[in-house]
Amino acid sequence: MTLSTYALLFLLVILMISSCNSDTRAEGRQRRLDTFRASLPDNVRTEFDVISCREDCEHVGLLLEEARNEFQEVNSTLDSIVQAELIDTFSNEEIVYYFWYYFYHAIETGSVRGP
Repeated sequence: MTLSTYALLFLLVILMISSCNSDTRAEGRQRRLDTFRASLPDNVRTEFDVISCREDCEHVGLLLEEARNEFQEVNSTLDSIVQAELIDTFSNEEIVYYFWYYFYHAIETGSVRGP
């Protein structure tokens, strides 16, 4: 075996080992949802947790907007999160819906596709 063959085998082993520790889609979504929820003030988080349909997102979006206007640290943290999610053009209601439907609801209903 040549040196380049050993290097290739070493690289393949490293890639296999690193992929073994990666999150499943559901775990990744749960982690992102937890990050979002942790950034919310208690009252907004409580209301977020009881959303049962699309229409509930309007009320929680208004609460989120008030919290972002009142608390600079909440606004800064949420700005970072929505930029990382590539949803920085979303309204507060759309942000709430995004995290409820694609994360909370998807995890609860088991509709997150596999790996």
